[in-house]
Amino acid sequence: MALVTLNVYDIKHPSNPSVTTAVESLNSFTRHALNVGGIFHGAVEVFGDEYSFGYCEHGSGVYRCEPKRNSAYTYRESVALGVTSLSPTRVAAAVATLRAQWSGRSYDVLGRNCNHFCEALTEALGCEGPPGWLNAFANGANKTRMGVEHVRSATEHVFEEAGRAVSSAFRWVASAASFGSGVDDDARESASAHARGASDASEYESVKGSETNGDDDEDRDGGEGA
Repeated sequence: MALVTLNVYDIKHPSNPSVTTAVESLNSFTRHALNVGGIFHGAVEVFGDEYSFGYCEHGSGVYRCEPKRNSAYTYRESVALGVTSLSPTRVAAAVATLRAQWSGRSYDVLGRNCNHFCEALTEALGCEGPPGWLNAFANGANKTRMGVEHVRSATEHVFEEAGRAVSSAFRWVASAASFGSGVDDDARESASAHARGASDASEYESVKGSETNGDDDEDRDGGEGA
């Protein structure tokens, strides 16, 4: 069993002290006056070692250093996160697992940063996670980014669907016009054939009628002669 501590740092500019000072002042104001967090680097200390995460071209982004002495940042404060029931060997195994999962190239300043790693490590250790203010700025900015990307994707989808709908409508109109023309032609042909048939039938009936009348006359004449 061991104590677990979150060590919080201010972001430090490597060559411009005035930027570093400005960041420290901003963090002090937003962290304490507004209680909304700031632009922080976080690291987890357990069993005398401090673990954090950052970008690198090759290999894992998880690294170890002496607690509160990461030279890339300016140490600000520490927050107690309770205790872990894991042994040093099991802690080392948990860190090794995270090393394999957190490559340096997967680092994203808003969606997968050092403070997200602290959340993952404390969860593996079975202790309390970092306070919400630690990563509030990044989480808020990431939600905004995701919202913008969602709106853009949805807008593109709407225009694609509208384009397909218009195209389908034009195809339907063209098909309907062609089909309607074909029906009219067939109808006219059918009506013409029907008219011709009716005319032929009428003529046939007229001829048959004349022949019948002639036979009747002959029968009548024959009868009268008998």
